[in-house]
Amino acid sequence: MPLPSAGSRPASLPQTVPPPPPPKPLASASPRRSDNYYDIKSTIFNALIDAIDLTQLSQLDREGARDEIRDIVNEIITLKDVAMSIAEQEDLLEDICNDVLGYGPLEPLLARDDIADIMVNGADTCFIEVAGKMQKTGIRFRDNSQLLNICQRIVSQVGRRVDEASPICDARLADGSRVNVIVPPLAIDGPTLTIRKFKRDRLKLPDL
Repeated sequence: MPLPSAGSRPASLPQTVPPPPPPKPLASASPRRSDNYYDIKSTIFNALIDAIDLTQLSQLDREGARDEIRDIVNEIITLKDVAMSIAEQEDLLEDICNDVLGYGPLEPLLARDDIADIMVNGADTCFIEVAGKMQKTGIRFRDNSQLLNICQRIVSQVGRRVDEASPICDARLADGSRVNVIVPPLAIDGPTLTIRKFKRDRLKLPDL
């Protein structure tokens, strides 16, 4: 067998391709709160509705209304001597502001760009789709009445309505999101709500 010449190079070893990195875990869904938290929230919310002047509140801009709600809620917490951590109190204030001024528990989900779909089936069950995978969230509503109220609030933004006389509503919101709502008597376990969020970023060539 001929020996390799002095100037020849040894054959290069095949390069190993490093394995792809493991997929990143999905962003965590909303934290599941305790029943005690929801009991406290319900008590304080009811006290707020009794104390606040909704007519006057409607004349304020959004930030002014939030400040007014936060001030009254803080007073109620103090008067009722509610034992909560600072973090829980901040969460409570944010939740109640969302209930009064926005779409309640849906607000943090609507603010997330990574969520493609939001699916609510009754007051206690909410799923989201992130990166093509379904996740159950810790989101829950006070009751089916609150969920129905929020469904009506959503579709009213585009001049539609949903109620017992018209229990199904399909609508496209101003931002392009698609909404489907079904309420009793067709929805047996409480209102169902599906929001397919409009993708804000335009598709680029690698996405096609």
